[in-house]
Amino acid sequence: MTPEREPLGRKKRGRVKLARIEDKTSRQVRFSKRKSGLFKKAFELAVLCDAEVALVVFSSAGRLFQFSSSSRVEKTIRRYQQFMCTKDETGT
Repeated sequence: MTPEREPLGRKKRGRVKLARIEDKTSRQVRFSKRKSGLFKKAFELAVLCDAEVALVVFSSAGRLFQFSSSSRVEKTIRRYQQFMCTKDETGT
């Protein structure tokens, strides 16, 4: 094996073309995998960094998926709204 070559069977990941996936089945599979990864990252961020995280995702079919590191997503959303109100009042 020469230094310039990769071992057989190893494939580099390329950039994903950011465009809507036309095939419905492929789109659903990709959504499911990406959603799982996103929720995993949200959980890791909450645990590792002691952050309050809320994640809300609606599928193209209108199904709701949610994650919250606190007891409820609504609690984090309320906190966000209060933060935005005080930010508007201070002009920051």
